[in-house]
Amino acid sequence: MMPAPSHLQGLVVPLDSAIDEEALSASVRCPCGHERFELLYPGHTHEYEREILPCTAEIDGRFFFVLKSRCADCGREHLLFDKDLHGWDGFVCHDSAQAALPRPQLVAWTCQECGETEHSGIIHIQTEGKQDFISEAGEEFDEKEFDENRWPDAFGWFSLDVTCSKCGKESQRLVDYETM
Repeated sequence: MMPAPSHLQGLVVPLDSAIDEEALSASVRCPCGHERFELLYPGHTHEYEREILPCTAEIDGRFFFVLKSRCADCGREHLLFDKDLHGWDGFVCHDSAQAALPRPQLVAWTCQECGETEHSGIIHIQTEGKQDFISEAGEEFDEKEFDENRWPDAFGWFSLDVTCSKCGKESQRLVDYETM
């Protein structure tokens, strides 16, 4: 399995030990050991196939997509994903001006069945693998020097499944975000 991207190390627990270096599936777990959290997002949604889903927020002509978890036990917040910092576009094609903008205020996701805000979750990350990162980042971005060991940070897809802590409603791919 691929290693966790650097910003998720200590926040996720891999679900299996598969040898596939192009994918990671891992439970979200606060360093305190608790796996229930509030999912914080910019508050914008859209409907897709009769499901309401979090989506990118446009604020003053700029686009943001940020996800944090707030531990239901200790209350600490952890950054799970920011399109301006993570994945291929956020890491390899980093736009420092966009990344420096204040992040939007976040709100807790509520279960569409019962209104609960506490969930557990599984993150899925897809990448093209280490060799692809070395090849692509080296050829296309000669002005930047990347440490080849940071290849998991250049992932191409971020997904999040959540399960409501109260009613058990599973939302497969509640977030499904291509990062390139």
